[in-house]
Amino acid sequence: MKQSKGNKTVIIRDGYKLLMEIYAPYRERIYAYNSRIRDSGYYLKPIHIVYKNVNNRRYKYLYFGRYWYRVIKKGKRVKWVYIGREKPDPHLPDPPLSPFEGISIIIDNNDVIVDELTFKVINEISKRILHKAIPEDKVLRK
Repeated sequence: MKQSKGNKTVIIRDGYKLLMEIYAPYRERIYAYNSRIRDSGYYLKPIHIVYKNVNNRRYKYLYFGRYWYRVIKKGKRVKWVYIGREKPDPHLPDPPLSPFEGISIIIDNNDVIVDELTFKVINEISKRILHKAIPEDKVLRK
């Protein structure tokens, strides 16, 4: 498992639920945006998830960004084709902004593993959205 880029590693114990609570308003905006552009045949996915097995442990990697897909329907079947990170059609409305874009996070069971800089960003977002900082008793710095 590789995380930090020279920063200290921060573990937020049982932080996955909290992270998703902080992210919820942005997820709702993306859902509303995708409903608006449904007829275009495009779909914006805000999180790319990758699972990796390292030393007999399974880690979930979350990459926050803009991942565009073309949705192709053939009868009852739906095919998702990844087309890139840039808006594919200039006529589409601009997607909502998210302070999570560019952040990558590792989930180990329900613990969130990030570098110190990413922790500070998430903590600031938490203060703005939930009006409270991430509880220090849940934070372990290595």
